[in-house]
Amino acid sequence: MAHILAVDDDEQVLISIQQLLEGAGHTVTTASSGREALDQLARQRPELIVLDIIMPEMDGIEVCRHVRADPFLSKLPILFLTAKGRPQDVAQGLDAGGDDYLVKPFEVVELPARIRALLRRAPGGTLDTDSDYLIVGDLKLHATETEVHVGDQLIPLTTIEHQLLHYLMLHAGQPVGVDHLLQAVWEYPPGTGNPKLVQVHVANLRAKIEPQPDTPRYVRNVRGRGYLVGE
Repeated sequence: MAHILAVDDDEQVLISIQQLLEGAGHTVTTASSGREALDQLARQRPELIVLDIIMPEMDGIEVCRHVRADPFLSKLPILFLTAKGRPQDVAQGLDAGGDDYLVKPFEVVELPARIRALLRRAPGGTLDTDSDYLIVGDLKLHATETEVHVGDQLIPLTTIEHQLLHYLMLHAGQPVGVDHLLQAVWEYPPGTGNPKLVQVHVANLRAKIEPQPDTPRYVRNVRGRGYLVGE
């Protein structure tokens, strides 16, 4: 089981999250503000963060950006758990570096399930591959290190960007649909999950690896069929 930092300014919500996750066998540290969360992170490194967005002084978006900018913390899985459920809110959270996004109120089985999925993808796990690298054209992706060679350039990736690109490269030459990616990469059951998760992370991946993200050459759209790496 994992050590999880739960951050929410609503005391009752925080207690409920703590009880739910401790009941699932996790160790939970809590913080009731963004500042307190960063103080906690300076003292100890959890294995995952459950993060509210709407908080006074420093909101969850800013906390997430601080985490992603810290080399010691940048690979930590972050799950946003918030009442902000509009598409633009989801996009903002994912753009800031969130790995997954769950809207309050939520079913009690959802949070532990999303956490299990994120922890399975955390650095230090193993990937099902027969070699250390996948190579498709100019892309050379290490199987476990969250980085990709694009020609002579080495580009760091988040854990979720690495998993997404890894899956697309494993299926090079085959368009992969959004629902399929939600199942394979985020481990959502068929027909569930927010397509925005895929769209935003593809956009973030393109911003890192594409010479011209608006006209991608590595991760392309196939209309009505999904995303394609390779010919």
